[in-house]
Amino acid sequence: AAGSSGDAEKYKNATNVKDLLDMIGKDVHDKVKGEAEQRSNGELKGLLSQASILGETAFTDKPCNFDYDKLINGSGSGGNRHPCKNLKGSTIEGRFSNTLGGQCTDSKMRSGGEGACAPYRRLHLCHHNLESIETNNYDSDNAKHNLLAEVCMAAKYEGDLIKTHHRQHQLTYPDSASELCTVLARSFADIG
Repeated sequence: AAGSSGDAEKYKNATNVKDLLDMIGKDVHDKVKGEAEQRSNGELKGLLSQASILGETAFTDKPCNFDYDKLINGSGSGGNRHPCKNLKGSTIEGRFSNTLGGQCTDSKMRSGGEGACAPYRRLHLCHHNLESIETNNYDSDNAKHNLLAEVCMAAKYEGDLIKTHHRQHQLTYPDSASELCTVLARSFADIG
């Protein structure tokens, strides 16, 4: 259990601050996940195979095999729902910009914000499809499955952008091997 004397011993094995925080984060995640599963009794668990796209049930529970193009290019309100475009169909936000689309709450740092960030937050992710989920005349029994499909689609397109933009950020932040991954992990925690 988190907070036990066994944890204190385990945490002594951390090789640096990031390692320690990762260990604590994993323990907290595991504890919260277990408590949530116990409380919900599985009622909130979504299954991709039960998500309906254009009136059809999906064919897989594997996010990598899911047909996101059907979800994006469908007809009616389901069409044109690309997660990286805002509701007007524009992609004006600079992806992974350190000047646009991010927020650094450095003023909350003890040092007065000089050279620190607590933590850098993404304000724009590929999640605009979540803003246009159909809610009128909606089958509430299927909502958890469709929400899972929408979140997986947002993550897929966000991941595709990481692949295409990763090299430039390796050059921008040469002294930090995991900077981009850390920023995204912190951001997705907001909707995860």
